[in-house]
Amino acid sequence: MIDVKKQLLEDLNQLKLDNSVLQPNITYDNRKYQQPEMIIIGLEKDCTIYKRTFIKYQFIQLKKRSISKKFESWIGYDDFNGDLIQVHLCLCGRKADQCDAMENFMNNRAKKVSSKNRFSFRCPSIAVIGSDGSGKSTVTTDLEKWFSKKLDCRRYYLGSGDHYNPIYKQGLRTIVRWFGRSRSSNEQQAVKTGKGQLKKTPARVLKKGLKKGYCHLNAFYLYRISVHSLKQLKKSNDFSKNGGISLFDRFPQNQFMGINDGPKIRKAYRTINSPIINCLMQMEEKNIGRCVKMSPDLVIKLIVSPEIAVTRKPDHSILELERKADIIHTLSFRDAVIYNVDASQEYEVEIKAIKKLIWDFLFQSSKTNF
Repeated sequence: MIDVKKQLLEDLNQLKLDNSVLQPNITYDNRKYQQPEMIIIGLEKDCTIYKRTFIKYQFIQLKKRSISKKFESWIGYDDFNGDLIQVHLCLCGRKADQCDAMENFMNNRAKKVSSKNRFSFRCPSIAVIGSDGSGKSTVTTDLEKWFSKKLDCRRYYLGSGDHYNPIYKQGLRTIVRWFGRSRSSNEQQAVKTGKGQLKKTPARVLKKGLKKGYCHLNAFYLYRISVHSLKQLKKSNDFSKNGGISLFDRFPQNQFMGINDGPKIRKAYRTINSPIINCLMQMEEKNIGRCVKMSPDLVIKLIVSPEIAVTRKPDHSILELERKADIIHTLSFRDAVIYNVDASQEYEVEIKAIKKLIWDFLFQSSKTNF
């Protein structure tokens, strides 16, 4: 590992370019402004040399701003400390113009560079998947925070867990509570009247009606998850086209039914003869099929053993965790680059390895888009 910031400065000094390099300690009241680690005021004739030096250390050029046509912004990854480094390059035609360029830049920056930085090309989308207990949400949340310090990054949750709480979920919880009350009332009535009495029948009818209502509502809820995922993917596609970083926590698949974000209605209610459920089943599978076609560009698989996962998720069955772990190994994604990361190692080591993998992939993508 090398200290990229230090090495970059040494290379610029060895090249003996006629430039002015400033490492600013600038603070603004508005935290939206991206503070660069380095500002370079150079000459136009040295533009190619600067770019070669940046690319040598895997810097990526950002989308140009309206400050000046001769202004460029680059961003790189420092493997030494795991930070992102931003460099502003302002080019002048003559040496005499350098001081004026610096003054104009410092005066105009706070007014015009207020939005998040984006790449100048279509940014690859990144998905993090894994079995329960592998740390998907933790990793994607930390990656979003890390990227957002310098870049425009959005995290999309494409699962059905605690991070997705529509009103349908509240309705399901209400019905479950009614089930509990019905069962309690039924048991009390059985004690008072005897198990063979007809007075128990209304409770059975109520319970049957609640169960039917629960099945239909749950099927609709599962269908709405597929709708939500499809909408999120459409938003992320437009966002990525404009140079933003899209992070996916989980990703839909149709290789395995009823598990690991695959279609769930068919497996759960295939024995129920209901036109409504059959319709919802077909629409869910169609939506997930459309999601699968919008495959991510990079997939990070968090690999963890079921024995470790069950210590993190004690309410889960180890048999279920074993099956999910096997599925994660098997899952494939069309036209996606897939990396396996050991999620049982120390978290600091894990997240640093993931950052390095992602940045290498982004840099290679930037080279093919230049």
